[in-house]
Amino acid sequence: MDSIKDLVGKVLKELENPEKKSRQKLVEAWNQIAGPQIAVHTRPSLTEQGKLFVWVDTSTLAFELNQKYRQSLLKRTQAVLGEDKVREIYFRVGQLR
Repeated sequence: MDSIKDLVGKVLKELENPEKKSRQKLVEAWNQIAGPQIAVHTRPSLTEQGKLFVWVDTSTLAFELNQKYRQSLLKRTQAVLGEDKVREIYFRVGQLR
């Protein structure tokens, strides 16, 4: 069993993790980035390598986003997080969590 001191240290280290901060910022800003009509049907997921996976609830919407909105969503996300944090965007069909 960890002591309180060890637990507090671990929690503070997690809070300082810049990757986790970027992911949290992305989730919080997603409604503004994607717009409310798209955000309802999607969930963003950012990897440490700068890959943004957007989970979409229908294949039709995933296709439309990939064809029409790929670049604009990438640029909007880069504007919020920085170009160095988001390099690529991919759309995947799946269950939203």
